[in-house]
Amino acid sequence: MTQNCVNIGSLSVALSQLSPLVDQHRFAEYWKTGLQELCDHVGALAARLYLLAAQSPVDDHYVVVGEMPQSCVEFLLGWEEMLLEAEDHGIGEYGPSWSRRSVSACNGLVTSHHILHFPITGGGILQGVASLVFGHDVSSNAATSAQAADGSEQILPLSQNDCTAVHANLQFFATHAFHVYHLAETRGRLEQATLLSQISQAITSSLDLKTVFNQTTEMAAATLNAQAATLFTIDTKRRELVFMIAKGAAAQVLEEKRIPLEQGVVGWVAVHGQPLVVNNARESALFDSHVDSQTGFSTRNILCVPLRIQDRTIGVLEVLNKETAGGFTQEDIEWLTAMSRPIAIALENAQLYENLRREQERIIKAQEEVRNHLARELHDNTAQMLSLIIMNLDLARQLLAKQNLERLDAEIQRIEEYAKQANREVRTLLFELRPIILESRGLVPALHAYHRQLQGSMTSKIHLNAEPLGVEISLQGASIIFSIIQEAVNNIRKHARAKNIWIRVHIEDGKLHFDIEDDGVGFDLSAVSASYAERGSFGLINMRERAALLAGYLDIYSPRPNSSNGTLITAFVPLSSMISSQETKQLT
Repeated sequence: MTQNCVNIGSLSVALSQLSPLVDQHRFAEYWKTGLQELCDHVGALAARLYLLAAQSPVDDHYVVVGEMPQSCVEFLLGWEEMLLEAEDHGIGEYGPSWSRRSVSACNGLVTSHHILHFPITGGGILQGVASLVFGHDVSSNAATSAQAADGSEQILPLSQNDCTAVHANLQFFATHAFHVYHLAETRGRLEQATLLSQISQAITSSLDLKTVFNQTTEMAAATLNAQAATLFTIDTKRRELVFMIAKGAAAQVLEEKRIPLEQGVVGWVAVHGQPLVVNNARESALFDSHVDSQTGFSTRNILCVPLRIQDRTIGVLEVLNKETAGGFTQEDIEWLTAMSRPIAIALENAQLYENLRREQERIIKAQEEVRNHLARELHDNTAQMLSLIIMNLDLARQLLAKQNLERLDAEIQRIEEYAKQANREVRTLLFELRPIILESRGLVPALHAYHRQLQGSMTSKIHLNAEPLGVEISLQGASIIFSIIQEAVNNIRKHARAKNIWIRVHIEDGKLHFDIEDDGVGFDLSAVSASYAERGSFGLINMRERAALLAGYLDIYSPRPNSSNGTLITAFVPLSSMISSQETKQLT
């Protein structure tokens, strides 16, 4: 073999003319064209670039040009693997080195290729290796063995001086690419950090979180060069994912749409609380095409990250269809995960604020109901009794003036009875407003006290069946159950014209069951429910809502089952929502 003569000046010019490619961040094209120029100038058959850095400016960390024999490909793969495992990367002083690959053929001849390895360094650290494969020699097995035995010097394709000069040009060529790449990476991280700061600032400085979520979702898509993005919230009670914010071609169709919690890639992320990339959606078993079929959108690749608060996942941020070749990367996952943290905090705060607002509305509504109830009771009962007392006192004065003592005595007795009735009604009203015994002795004693109060103020006969429960129910739970029973009894007293009222309370299968039943005229449940808005009364709804606050269930039957009259209200509440978990275990 004769040595090739390299025109180093021509090589330097050719490589320098490729600078615009790297300045435009066309790194793969820059390396591929540069390696081809290198092969052309040194007379190499093929070349392979292998980059060791975790963040590589080329996809898959390698570039190949030329027709490389399969035996050389296999050799280089093994050689590169050993290079990674070696502590010093196996390149001595980071200078050029030669390898020889020989393959025996069935005709007794040996085909050999010389491979020249150029280490590429940066900051004193090995960053990669460019390997050049030169044309083959053909010799007999005997001749090859003789060369190895007598130690004769082999003729290499390039001289030592040319190797050194080519290596210097290649190193300069690579350094420029690494510098531009790392500068772009640094700028990108700075831009992302600035964007994260802007997101955090927007979230903490604005009360219009809907607008903030719109902006941040749009920023997520724009920053990752994706076609669409979606912010999902999780409805834990219904086990559904809700499209809270959607950006992209199908956004208007998707907002407020719901899908099952476990559905698709986003469902997997919501359930497992881990980020996930699917760069070929159509080939993924997790991908669900139902949303695409409904919207006409065509999903190619997906990146989802969970929105987590402590150990809970409260939502998912999803971006779709990255325009850059190769799809989403590990860096994209890290950036979107960082972006998700302030969004998760804002979403949690928004949900807490919404819950607080609803609770305030509920309290205000409850206070208004109490005021209305108090006004009605005072007007319909106590005020009328007081009016009768005033009228009868006037009559008593007239009888006294006429000295009609017999009638006067009867009138005084009547006035006394009216006063006692008014006193009972006021006491019952005060008891209903704040049953102190409920706080001091619990639900069942409070029901017995309520029963005694009702007996003196109602024409209906009250039947109470409530034995000691054997567990200590929380004050909140007892208050809610008492208020439901109280609401039901008040409705019966006003509308049912019942002869009997039954109140039953007992524990069964880890639940507290309670019923309120009457034998009155009943009512049309569907008609009453349909006319709530017009009537301005929400008693039945309030009872159901109060039971739901304790994770319970309440149902109403009118007429009663197996009867033509009356009403039955039946409900149950899990004991676990009102007592400690230890007490629940003892009961079950």
